[in-house]
Amino acid sequence: MKNKLISAVLVAAMTVSVLSGCGTSQEGSTASQNKDQKKETLENVTAQLSSPDFDFEKEYAFGDFNAHSRADMERQGGIDTFEDKEIVFQDISYDQLINLLNQEGNFLIQLSGSWCHNSRALSPSVNKYAKEYGIDTIYSYDFNVDNGDDGSMFVRMSNEKTTLGTKYNYMYGEFVSRYLTNLDDWIAYPKDDDTALSYTNAEGKEVTVGRLQQPIIFLYNKDNTVDNSDSGNTSGKCPIVYAFEEMVERDAEGLYVKETDEEGNPVLDEDGNPVRKYITDEYNERLKKMFDYIKTNQIELSHYTKEAYMRDAFNSYGKEIFKKDEQINVYPVTYRQLEWLLDEDGNAIVLMGGPGSEKTRAVIGKINDYAVKNNIRVYMYDPQIDGGITTDKWGYKQTTNICVEDSPIIKMYTNLIDRHLTNLTAAKTTEDGYALVQTPYLFVYNKDAKDTDGFIAPITAFAELPYTLDSEKRYYIGTEKNAAACSDQISAVFQSYAEHAGIEVEE
Repeated sequence: MKNKLISAVLVAAMTVSVLSGCGTSQEGSTASQNKDQKKETLENVTAQLSSPDFDFEKEYAFGDFNAHSRADMERQGGIDTFEDKEIVFQDISYDQLINLLNQEGNFLIQLSGSWCHNSRALSPSVNKYAKEYGIDTIYSYDFNVDNGDDGSMFVRMSNEKTTLGTKYNYMYGEFVSRYLTNLDDWIAYPKDDDTALSYTNAEGKEVTVGRLQQPIIFLYNKDNTVDNSDSGNTSGKCPIVYAFEEMVERDAEGLYVKETDEEGNPVLDEDGNPVRKYITDEYNERLKKMFDYIKTNQIELSHYTKEAYMRDAFNSYGKEIFKKDEQINVYPVTYRQLEWLLDEDGNAIVLMGGPGSEKTRAVIGKINDYAVKNNIRVYMYDPQIDGGITTDKWGYKQTTNICVEDSPIIKMYTNLIDRHLTNLTAAKTTEDGYALVQTPYLFVYNKDAKDTDGFIAPITAFAELPYTLDSEKRYYIGTEKNAAACSDQISAVFQSYAEHAGIEVEE
């Protein structure tokens, strides 16, 4: 037992010592010799993605949306979605969304994604009005959980569909059934429409719900009883206070729809291209009514921070992981945010794990202690696409973890390796030869880092942390030797980050 633990620490330490000198240039490999000259604080190092001063949400939204816009010459002519980085959207995961919907207060939520041309058309107008009306946060969730352009992981799909995301359409169905009980009052395709969505619930029963379109933006208050939709809803349960759902596209001339004839067929120009009907002013006027409603009724919007989510989610399993006023420097990101982060220049510390992982709950406090003490941000990606909500809380049996070899969605995991984590090392491998991480998995990342032979090796240090809160198991974190071994592994990863960043960290 002791020898295995020591070996685990030595492996982590050796990994750090071998890789930490392998920067993007020969100059970087001599960082330790010039420590006094190169020592800087994180606040002054713009290339440090794990600096708490790095405005992650704004940088992500600006970079990711604009990249998709520029690639869409056919619809958008390659124009940018956002002109500057003063962006109010905060991207959230499924379990963050569900936790938010259970909070007291009023929240603006937009369901959209950078892959979607309609979302890219709506978002600038929403962002503009939000800033004009003094709104600093709109929570954004995307039912296309991998942000893929092919839409194969879009979970807002009906049972009769065959795409991969359809296997998880209960994520959408439960979201509507449990929380958006008056959705039909606000959308084009309610549950009695031919295009409504059916899913099979945890009891094996087929349920039909309205099919919202992405993008849609809505004002939400779980306790609202007033119907503002003019639908005649008398149920007394109207959690969607106000909503706006209208599909348009956007190019350099403005917002447009395709011109159609009396039979609904597209009108073509002399070159055979669909004629664009521009409706910028009237569209924005309809959207603006939502913001006018908020202002006229003096509705105060609430905030549900990533820190509050971390506290709620990790403490929800019965043990207080994070105290009420404790600072939390572990920052949860979505899959699409992780992919964007891994494409950026600079150094970052990333944790694969989440609240639904008992082993992550065992070590997250120690990781956060190191992060807070050294003013470093750790980005946490949860490989359970629902954060464990559907399995741990609602009784569904299908795994939602992309790091399980027989998972229907393991392609999301292997795509990360193929595209970004090319030198990933782990104790286990899949039958196809992919290293299979066991969460929690903590690593340092720089997309341009190289190994001693000059080959790209973006993961410069890592630690698999197999510790547990179960006192009956061998890696119980409560024993002194296990706690010490865990601390040594975490420390080694932070030390590697510090070496690459040209800073110092405390033990």
